[in-house]
Amino acid sequence: MNHYLFKYATLKCKELFIGRRVTSVIFHSSSSFSILFKDCIYTLYVNLSSQNSFIFPTRQSLNPLKINDIAFFTFLKKRMPGLVLKAVLQSESERVVRLFFEDIRGSIKKGFVLIFEMIDRLSNAIFTDDNYIVLQAYKYIESSRHILPGRKYISPPVDMPDVLVDDFDKLALRFRYNENILGVNGAVRRFIHNEDEFKKFVKTAREAFETEKFGLYLYEKKYVYPFKFYERAKPVDEDFIFENFVLKPKQNDFRNKKNNLKKVVVKRLNSLKRRFQKVYNELKNAEDAQHYRIVAENLLINPNLDIAYKNKITIKDIYSSKDITIELNPKLNLFDNARNYFKKFKKAKKGKKIVEKRLKETKFDIKFAQQLIFDIENAKDEKDLEDIKDIMFKESILRSNLKKNKQTNYIPYEHKKIEGFDVYIGKNARGNDYVTLKLSSKNDLWFHAHERPGAHLILKNSSRLQNIDDSVKIKCAEEVAKKTKAKEGEKIDIDYTYIKYVKKPKGFKTGLVLYSNFKTLRIDKI
Repeated sequence: MNHYLFKYATLKCKELFIGRRVTSVIFHSSSSFSILFKDCIYTLYVNLSSQNSFIFPTRQSLNPLKINDIAFFTFLKKRMPGLVLKAVLQSESERVVRLFFEDIRGSIKKGFVLIFEMIDRLSNAIFTDDNYIVLQAYKYIESSRHILPGRKYISPPVDMPDVLVDDFDKLALRFRYNENILGVNGAVRRFIHNEDEFKKFVKTAREAFETEKFGLYLYEKKYVYPFKFYERAKPVDEDFIFENFVLKPKQNDFRNKKNNLKKVVVKRLNSLKRRFQKVYNELKNAEDAQHYRIVAENLLINPNLDIAYKNKITIKDIYSSKDITIELNPKLNLFDNARNYFKKFKKAKKGKKIVEKRLKETKFDIKFAQQLIFDIENAKDEKDLEDIKDIMFKESILRSNLKKNKQTNYIPYEHKKIEGFDVYIGKNARGNDYVTLKLSSKNDLWFHAHERPGAHLILKNSSRLQNIDDSVKIKCAEEVAKKTKAKEGEKIDIDYTYIKYVKKPKGFKTGLVLYSNFKTLRIDKI
């Protein structure tokens, strides 16, 4: 956010919000929130992200998100409702604004200040009392300015001349030698090629803020200034601001969160695949148990064999009369080599059941990881992603010292009607469990893609019909196919059975079940 758009936003705050009471504070992500005011169609949107710090009054609305682990947001939600905005102070080109609030509900008036420092990666928000003693902050800073509870707030230092107030000749001299000027960043310099153009820019900026006559203009498809200083700049409106500086960064942020979460699960999946191969090899060794016994017996039945200093020998197998080659330890005698093979036989025989169990568990872990990846790829909003994160915390794929609370208002399934029947479809692994285990009865039909990550679907059969039309089953299968990991146009086998044949054994991970007595429909993914 450039200096001038920031200053324009603070002037809009003065115009729209002064004298109004705060009704609520709504959070949209771990870095963004909105302050709502009584009898006002505008809200004050704030994003403190280091990649996209932004503050702007907007008529648009964003979905709320329940945030449990950010102390500053919890503090604002408790302290701000009821406060009245009395003043907005912002010094010329600085990207620091102070909002002065007053609590006039009791007999004693109390003052508070909410300070926003929109300085890119150093962006912060600080809530203080009227003596500037810090009560809470989005980021605490222990070095330099010491923004800590109980400490007095100190503004960030400014040691640059300001386009909007400083001596014109001083500014021109600074520009000539390419020195820092408050309000002239790299983007501005790309549009200004000489001192004359710089002087025109300064004059245009000052006139805009002195007269408060603004127009929003787009430069190079990504920079917006509240005045025109470049001929090819295009006029835009505040909806464009919301779309490009709020929604798009939010979408990019959401996409980055999805990718980061997916990386965690992909790493887990690759580890599981390596484990599967290792366990599979152990099983192969375990299945060689009888071979070890036969080798040991062949050695013992030939006590006069000369094996001194030999790594292997070839002899006739006493059972098949065929030649077999036996690997030997040249440091051991014949009886000790035979004893080693008997030890391998006993170990392999005993370990086979254990290894088979480990192999089966690893298969299910791989299925679960694949389901999580599918869920992440298909998450549509922050609520979907938060629910997937909750699943990952529950299954110990993500770890944290913080207590993670479930979203109380989140519904992990979709409800539809198909030819008069109620249908419930899981949005993710938790939703699959919910529709299968909570919303179903034994006579309902259960649908899921065969050996693929995807949604569980329940077709409610409240009338206990013995036969449901094939057209209904096909439409249910098509719904499942839409929410199954597959390429468009690919043929997918959708299994279906009565819910009474679907079981979730103890210890099974979220969304995983076993089922039997099923039939299959082959469906094209649309």
